[in-house]
Amino acid sequence: MEKIRAKNWSYNKKIYNLKELLLIMFLWIGAALLYVFIKINELSETQLTEVYQLQHWVSGVRIYVIAFLMSWLISIPIGIMHLFAYPAITRRSFGFILAIRLLNLLLLIGFALFFYYFFIFDGNIHSFNFSLIISASVYALLTESFITIILLLKRNLGVGFFSDFFTSNYLDPSKEERVFLFLDMIDSTPLVQHLGSYEFSNLMQDCFADLSDAVLEYNGTIYQFVGDEAVIIWKTKDGFRFSNSLDFYYAYLRILESRKDYYIQKYGILPKFRAAVNSGKVTIALVGDIKREIAYYGSVLNICSRIQKLSHSDQNQIIVSESFFEQVQYSKSYSFYALTGLELKGIPDIKTAYVVQPAGFSNPLVLQ
Repeated sequence: MEKIRAKNWSYNKKIYNLKELLLIMFLWIGAALLYVFIKINELSETQLTEVYQLQHWVSGVRIYVIAFLMSWLISIPIGIMHLFAYPAITRRSFGFILAIRLLNLLLLIGFALFFYYFFIFDGNIHSFNFSLIISASVYALLTESFITIILLLKRNLGVGFFSDFFTSNYLDPSKEERVFLFLDMIDSTPLVQHLGSYEFSNLMQDCFADLSDAVLEYNGTIYQFVGDEAVIIWKTKDGFRFSNSLDFYYAYLRILESRKDYYIQKYGILPKFRAAVNSGKVTIALVGDIKREIAYYGSVLNICSRIQKLSHSDQNQIIVSESFFEQVQYSKSYSFYALTGLELKGIPDIKTAYVVQPAGFSNPLVLQ
């Protein structure tokens, strides 16, 4: 039986989950207040009591307050389900997932119905307004579907891209400074042949799931996954620590090492990754029509890709460009070893790169 993956609940991970929960709560509260507004906005207090058979203490203002409190209370378990329960069953059948989601929603609707019948409604079961319950239930289902779509879009676009995508920030191309880290699995081709494409795909899912923890810990953004390679970026705003990208890489290696038993038991290996880092000005544009994405253009990416190929070690290793080295050369946490006389294909003006190791390692080319 597959072991449950132990999460490293870092500070940034908690903040990320809290923001997701607050977003879900905000959307549910907004939807509930909108529903109440649609139903009672044009009714006087007398009409409100007569049409919905409300108890004497219930007024229009109190209905808004009740809607706010009830939606707030209901949105918490729904948010928890979205953050923890639903991701845990993503590999189950569609019918099973749909049944769990509907059951969860029906239980919460049942709770709201219980509260309404015993504390707000002033009548009996024979005069009960079932059409109101049906419309509220359908509205709740549509709300939950809308929130699910929003969360899926947010996760598919990635942290840092969601707001840029919907605000169309880069319809007009813009030049900005970024740090890029290219991460590539070592000896992936033999692994595919050994494990088979299906099991190798499971391996990459595990590796990139673990990668998310390190990305959040060091405030990076996952730009894209390409096969067994991931591209991570950082915005170099005021106060940015360029060494964050180096810290990120070694944090990721520690996460993999902490799960060594899991990887060896399931796949027979502990995956290893080489990385390259470069920084500088790139042009950012929102491209595409029937499919849109934010794309980056410039020599910064080409150089990063080329220096990554300089690593021929079969061990974890990270190499940085000269421009990035200038930003971190005084770091006391790392040692840098120059690779000179380089001839990068298509980039004649780059002659030097640097192998990075944590301070204290003696071998400049291999990280054991």
